[in-house]
Amino acid sequence: MTVECVISIKDVEKSYGPTPVLRGVSLDLAVGEVLVIIGRSGSGKSTLLRCINGLEEFQGGSIRVGEIEVSPKTAKGGSLRKTVGMIFQSFNLFPHLTATENVTLAPRKLNKLSRDEANVEAAALLAKVGLSHRAHAYPSQLSGGEQQRVAIARALAMHPRVMLFDEPTSSLDPETVGSVLLVMRQLAQEGMSMIVVTHEMGFARDVADRVIFVDEGLIVEEGLPLQVLRSPTHQRTKLFLHSILQEHNRDEPPLPDPLETGIHDS
Repeated sequence: MTVECVISIKDVEKSYGPTPVLRGVSLDLAVGEVLVIIGRSGSGKSTLLRCINGLEEFQGGSIRVGEIEVSPKTAKGGSLRKTVGMIFQSFNLFPHLTATENVTLAPRKLNKLSRDEANVEAAALLAKVGLSHRAHAYPSQLSGGEQQRVAIARALAMHPRVMLFDEPTSSLDPETVGSVLLVMRQLAQEGMSMIVVTHEMGFARDVADRVIFVDEGLIVEEGLPLQVLRSPTHQRTKLFLHSILQEHNRDEPPLPDPLETGIHDS
C-alpha cells in the first residue's frame, strides 16, 4: 500500500555564511503521522522547520508540502500559510487584539470569512483548546500556557494540512506545560499531521509515531519512539538523552538512562 506523504524533503542544505546548518537532510512525513525531532540546541532542528514553512531560504535540495514546491515565493504568496500551521517558542500574538480577534484575523484577511463566520469558528477553536472563558482577554491578561493555546487555535483557524511545533513549551512555566501538551496530544489523536521539535521526552515516547535525532545538521538516528529513546544505537544519541534526562523529568516518569542499559553501539 502506498503511503501518502504530506511533506517530502530531499537532500536539503542550508548554511549561514560559511557555517553549514543542514547537511543533506532527507525525510518524509506521512499523512496523519506525528514526527518528533530531538537534538541539541544549534543542531538544525528549528532551521529545518523554518525552511519547511518558507521562513528560511535553503541553498540545496527540495521541499514539497502537498503539491506546493516550497520557496520564498510560495511563502510570500500565502498558499503555504494556508497549508502549514507553525507554533513558535514565543507566542507571537498581537498584543492589542483579544484572543478571539487573534484567531479571526487571518481567516478574515486571507480566507475572506465574514466577521460572524470567523467569530463562530474562533469560539469553537477556543473551546477546543480549553479557553472559551478567555475569549475576550488580551495577551497581557493570559498566562504563557494560555497564550500558546491561543496561538494553536489561531493556526488551526486556517485549516492546515500539517502543524509544525518549534519547542512550543520551552518558554513556559512548568505548571503550564501540561495544558499545551494536552492540546497537542488531542490533535495527534484526531489525525493531524505534525512535526514537533521538543525536549519533552514523555510526549515523544507516548505520542510520536517516529523519532528523529539530529546532530550537527545530520539525521543521526531515527526509528520508533521506544527504540530511539530506550535503546539508541549511536553514542551521540545516548549522550544527548543522558543530558536531557538529567534536566527534564517533570511531565512523565523518566525513561531508562540509555547510558545504563548495557546497549552497545552498532
